Amino acid sequence: MKKTIRFLGVDIGNSGLRIAELNISQSKVERTLRITWSHGNVDTRSHSAEVRYAPDSPDWMAVVEKFTFETNTSSDRVRCVWLVSSVRRDALSLLEEHVRQRIKTLAPNDEWRVITRHDIELQIDVLEPDRVGVDRILAASAAASLFPQRPLIVMQVGSAMTVDLVRDPNVFGGGAILPGVPMMLRLLGQAADLLPTIDADELTDLPPLPGRNTEQAMRCGTASALVGGAQHLVNRYRQAHGTSTLIVLSGGDGTRLVQHLPQPIEVVPHLVLHGLVLIAKGSNV
Repeated sequence: MKKTIRFLGVDIGNSGLRIAELNISQSKVERTLRITWSHGNVDTRSHSAEVRYAPDSPDWMAVVEKFTFETNTSSDRVRCVWLVSSVRRDALSLLEEHVRQRIKTLAPNDEWRVITRHDIELQIDVLEPDRVGVDRILAASAAASLFPQRPLIVMQVGSAMTVDLVRDPNVFGGGAILPGVPMMLRLLGQAADLLPTIDADELTDLPPLPGRNTEQAMRCGTASALVGGAQHLVNRYRQAHGTSTLIVLSGGDGTRLVQHLPQPIEVVPHLVLHGLVLIAKGSNV
């Protein structure tokens, strides 16, 4: 009996990991698991009740196993194909070891595949193509497939913010990288002796100004830096390419930036995972 193919997309980033079911017949990202990293600071402060895991700890593997297999009612007639985008070597190594052990002992027909730029149908026009994060290229590829306009501004907002350009016909032209709110808050705490280390929550809105204590002041400053940086980069792109240049916005803080940026904007959650859907659709499995 022919096996059913089940595609699992994995996006391992600096702020966390997402695993999703990839529906290639409908070009959709379906059931999604999010795991958020903790950064191991003993004096860390956070307003979130979310359980967080160190990316190099095996503790989060049980969460992956439960999501991926315990909730799956299919039998051994299912072949799982893992398509993985990663910018964290520690978490990638842990997950790969777990999945390969499962392939060796339980599911020999499953496949583990780490995506590189060579798997993506997008021309890369930068000085060092092999050093561009695969998440940026996947996001650009997904945006290019969803929207016919050129050029496109592709903005992902998470632990870091990337603001990239896709030119006609399908050319990734590079862009800008700056720290997101979580990274800025951690850097402030690490670099300044008397500032607290905040295991940062995502941007929820612009905090009230002025901040009434040190932590509030840090949140005011970092949120304003993110919004101001995004506005400045969009203005520069549009000065060069026209005021109607479309922004394709994604990432944990992406939806919260919409009100602070000039239209036109399209918000696409999980843009990297949509890029993995394109890879899955082109797979010979």
